[in-house]
Amino acid sequence: MRPSKLWVAHYGVGIAFAALLIGVTGPAWLSSPTLGPAMGVGLLTLIAPLLVMQPAMGAGVAFSNSPSPLTNCLRSVANHAVFGWGLFLSAVALSALGS
Repeated sequence: MRPSKLWVAHYGVGIAFAALLIGVTGPAWLSSPTLGPAMGVGLLTLIAPLLVMQPAMGAGVAFSNSPSPLTNCLRSVANHAVFGWGLFLSAVALSALGS
């Protein structure tokens, strides 16, 4: 099964945000990762879907035009928090490999 171009773009943006995290914190963060910066970047990625993508697709800012805006926002927060955890756990794994 071939991934759609949208998913390829989505993961590409995720990789760019991971690079941004390293660019902002510096390579030392990879040696001794902490959860805060990773979660910060993960939650920062909420800006695009809530303020750009959802309104562009007719769902309104922060899903305001959807049948259950709060539920949709909380799901988005949870998904992006998982991304933050993934960034952190990936850095922990890379740090362990480098030790």
